[in-house]
Amino acid sequence: MNTTDDEDIKLQRASASLLSDLQALLDRVLWKSKVDKSEYGQIHRRVREGDLDRVISLVEPFQEDPQLLDSQLKNLIPPLVFAYLSYIQISPRPPLKKKLVPLSHAVCRILNLLCKVRGEKVIAGFLNNEPRYLEPILAEFEKEENFSTRVLEELSQKIIPWEERYVLLLWLSHLMLAPFPLASISALQPSPDTSKKLGMDLPPELPGVALRVLPICIKHLNSATKERHAAGILLVRLSIRPDMRKIGLLDSLVQWALSFFAKTSERLLDIHQCLGVLSFLSGLVASSTNQEIGPFLPAIYKLCQDIIGEGALSFVKASAVARKLVIKLLRNVVVHCLQPTSAPYSIDISTILEDVIDFLLESLADGDTPVRYAASKALSMITMKLEGGMAGEVVEAILGCLNENVYWEGSKRNLDAINPLRWHGLVLTLAHLLYRRAPSTELLPDILNALILALAFEQRSPTGGSIGTNVRDAACFGIWALSRRYSTKELLTVQTTSIRASQKKHQMYSVLQVLAVELLLAACLDPAGNIRRGSSAALQELIGRHPDAVHDGIPLVQIVDYHAVGLRERAICDVAIKAGQRNQIYWNALFENLLEWRGVGSLDVSSRIFAATAVGLFTRGQSSEIVSTMVDQICKHLEALAPREVEERHGLVMSLAFLISECCMQSSVQDAKRTDVEARPLVRRTMKDLASLTRLWTLFDGSLQLKDKAFTSTALRPELTAAAFCNLLGSLAAITCHVSKSSETGTPPSENMVRFLNLCLERDEESVLQAIPTAAIHIVELAQTDPKFADTNVVHLWASYLDRKSSYSGLRGSGYAIALGAIYSRLDTSTNDNNCTEKQAHIIEVLTFRCTAAVQIAARTVSLQSLRVLLEKTLERHTAIGLHRELPALPQDARNKISIALNTALNDYTITERGDVGSLVRLEALNTTETAWTTGLLKDSMGEDQLHASVLRLSVEKLDKIRARAAHCLELGNQEHFERAITGVTDGVSSYAYFAETLKIFNPSSPPLLKAAVLEGYISSAGMGSESVVQNSRMALVDAIGQLPATLSDESESGCSLLDILGQLLELLRLNISTERILIPLLDVIAFLFDVQILQRLTDTNFNYRSLLSLIQRSHYKSTNPHKLHIALDVYRGLADIPTIRKDVIAKVASMLLHPYPKIRIAAAETLWITTGDEDLKLHDWSRSPKNLKDVVEHIKQGKV
Repeated sequence: MNTTDDEDIKLQRASASLLSDLQALLDRVLWKSKVDKSEYGQIHRRVREGDLDRVISLVEPFQEDPQLLDSQLKNLIPPLVFAYLSYIQISPRPPLKKKLVPLSHAVCRILNLLCKVRGEKVIAGFLNNEPRYLEPILAEFEKEENFSTRVLEELSQKIIPWEERYVLLLWLSHLMLAPFPLASISALQPSPDTSKKLGMDLPPELPGVALRVLPICIKHLNSATKERHAAGILLVRLSIRPDMRKIGLLDSLVQWALSFFAKTSERLLDIHQCLGVLSFLSGLVASSTNQEIGPFLPAIYKLCQDIIGEGALSFVKASAVARKLVIKLLRNVVVHCLQPTSAPYSIDISTILEDVIDFLLESLADGDTPVRYAASKALSMITMKLEGGMAGEVVEAILGCLNENVYWEGSKRNLDAINPLRWHGLVLTLAHLLYRRAPSTELLPDILNALILALAFEQRSPTGGSIGTNVRDAACFGIWALSRRYSTKELLTVQTTSIRASQKKHQMYSVLQVLAVELLLAACLDPAGNIRRGSSAALQELIGRHPDAVHDGIPLVQIVDYHAVGLRERAICDVAIKAGQRNQIYWNALFENLLEWRGVGSLDVSSRIFAATAVGLFTRGQSSEIVSTMVDQICKHLEALAPREVEERHGLVMSLAFLISECCMQSSVQDAKRTDVEARPLVRRTMKDLASLTRLWTLFDGSLQLKDKAFTSTALRPELTAAAFCNLLGSLAAITCHVSKSSETGTPPSENMVRFLNLCLERDEESVLQAIPTAAIHIVELAQTDPKFADTNVVHLWASYLDRKSSYSGLRGSGYAIALGAIYSRLDTSTNDNNCTEKQAHIIEVLTFRCTAAVQIAARTVSLQSLRVLLEKTLERHTAIGLHRELPALPQDARNKISIALNTALNDYTITERGDVGSLVRLEALNTTETAWTTGLLKDSMGEDQLHASVLRLSVEKLDKIRARAAHCLELGNQEHFERAITGVTDGVSSYAYFAETLKIFNPSSPPLLKAAVLEGYISSAGMGSESVVQNSRMALVDAIGQLPATLSDESESGCSLLDILGQLLELLRLNISTERILIPLLDVIAFLFDVQILQRLTDTNFNYRSLLSLIQRSHYKSTNPHKLHIALDVYRGLADIPTIRKDVIAKVASMLLHPYPKIRIAAAETLWITTGDEDLKLHDWSRSPKNLKDVVEHIKQGKV
């Protein structure tokens, strides 16, 4: 979860617009016309699939925050209900068509989606409950008009029959709440036929509605979809109606359900039917009173025991849904038995209680989360019904289970032996009990101990994954409930010393303060976003209910905002820093936990980087003594690591690197002032402080003295070690150089410094390459001044490696290339003239050579990255030292070679089996060119104009990513400002506005080189781009040149004519006659210009059509490319309109009637027919062999030529 903004915040901002669009779209989907907004008009009978998909796409985003729908449900659902009721009264129904769905089904799909998003209980409340609609809705269900899949599969894949059945069943169950007997709606009818059909003993007479509803319910109890649940609700509502109970329907249905399981065996098992019957029984027991269901409780309890025991029905409990329903049944049976008004139905309540509570405690460790949820809720509800003493025993039993397998190693707890599923169920049960305020205050110490342990619960799976998120989630709920249900006085009576899970250093604080610290840690550092937000909500509840018991409570809540902690980077690097500045207790707790599993020990690399960054930021405002203590704690953790704990070492080493870099930055602060009245001021670090940090060089001779395999063995994840070491080496070398220029004395660099750097340079991962420049620069500076590195010539070593042919393939040597680019400007110059030193010249030679086709694509991109680094670091160096200001930062020879290399890369169109891999080189070359232009280091170089032309060409080429990058490069380089033309345009660089802007370069003041470059790039977009690019570029081209005069009437007249542009097009064709990359789209554009009658405007000018014809013939001479041949025929079709060459064009097309390829012969015949209108061409089969067509072609030639 590390996006630029929280998804729920985006949804809240967009909800008003989404709901407005949804309302407008529903009006258009449902009604043909509406006279007034308050009245409904005539309904549509069918809905387009596209419109239905758009409605669904507008509703689905609200699944993350369904409450946003509440304000509009009263405006959304009634029109849907009215439209459905109007539709079912239409007769006859319109026939089904493809791409259309019936209105009734569209309405039900939308209602089903709303049920999924907001909940069926909320949506059902908006359904029409007038009894007069019971008959039409029941009749509609019985018709099954939209349920038959055989016909529907041929017409539409958007019709899902079960969704309509589900909504209608839900609607029928809502209508069953009618407050008068069903016999007043439909007369009593005999039931023997229905009884025989359903296999149950029904009362002799039942209302007609009931006889029709019963078969529907029994049938759909077997469903595997949501219909089963809705059918169960309908059957419950029907059976517990007073009039139905009076005639005995409830007794019949319960007897049928119980007898069903008596007849069921594993061999005859239909699990969906079993779940349907259990769902009915569960709903019935939950909805009925003691007087209604009491006589059946013993039988229902026995059924549950048979399912969960080892009896004949034990096979049913293999289903998690069945176990969940059984738990609900047992819960409600016990609740009925514990009611004061319940009569003794031959049930031993004490035995039932003991058995059920034992079963629920076992179910708390179930492998399925819904079962654990049901068991925890059931156990809490039963406990609330018990007397005080018995309830306390249940709570003590839960707390006893939570203390099992918790081992203490001094003040640290070891939770490795705990079953995380069992703990989730136990903590969730405890949270439910706290929410109901069931536990007494005497048990609060043990409860708090369990909640604090659970809030920091974490285990790692054998594969390294995280286990325990659900436990921490339950703990957040528990602390929230505790804060809400218990008073400040009750909580403050608990001694912190009685809570073993709290740290000794926190025992001087109150329990509420300790809870606030633990919640703060979870809200800022927990890896799971829902835990961070849950902890934030619990902290808000804690401080809101007990405001004066927590240090800086209100400001802390404002910092640890629910939305602020949604993104982990913001939670660690922003919220944690601000919270730590509020009070030292928060700072200490956050820093200590940053060094644990929630910080630098996180599973993913990005989280460890965030934690390491936060460690560096935590030094702000702290004294030198505290910073030294921080370093000592990190080193202590490093020493305790095993060799294979690579992830933890990566996080700790990165923490040291960021801490050193932050202290180095603080040493350059000129004026340490408060930027915020609440924030601590920055402390300026002295040279003495930095000198003390150089003692970390000793780590490379101690706990960080790793073997070479740590940087090469795949099993040890060498990229992490290399990235961390490179960052630490760079930071340490930087402050060592800084200290060496002062009077302070620091620890000398480790002798392993260069060795470790060289090992890092062997890696080619992006994280390592980013850290190399800083490390290489400062280590080379140290090596130049330290006598013990006098014999180490790293520049020669790195350049020699890149000179080997083995480094030309792939990413090998990437680190060396980046390092050479970084240190270029740091090499001493022997003279003050404008020439390179020998080493610098060698570096330029090596890097520019690797930009050519002599090396593979990956090596070229890295070399271009290295040149970009070279330019950036050269400008930094030149600006910093301020020497030779009258001379350019780069010598002329270096500038020329870099410009030539960039031009080569910008024209790299290498094609392999992977496609246009040269685009990777062009993209990287654009990045480097942008740096060159923004720094101005290549000014007055030999290839400067050609570089401009190449970028301009790429700004209009067919690939979107190249086009966008080149336009941005031109903008930053203060060249053409194409980007300004597309501000606010949706399509961006693919829009008509963009291409129209690029064509403005065709004016007399533009150099011919630039116009030729734009033309070459433009034809690739207009000829071979994506559909939208081709359309927009061609439209812009026609609009631009269509209004130009054919020629300039006066030589003195300024401007650009059509003849000028097409002359350049002809020259481009002549120069690229053998380059298919340019030739094919160019032919396509020429054919297009003929089709739109633009080229025909030059017939009265001196435009050389014969030269164009000659070039077209040469372009496909002996070609085997069918695509090129087809396009050439398209051009011939346009050239045939030119009277001076029409005869030659027809002769050429006629000769192609004997082409070896059948498709080309057919295309040539079609072209000839279009140009001549000869109907005889239709009489021949041009797919026959050319031998059989010779006579026909000769006859045609004689007649046409």
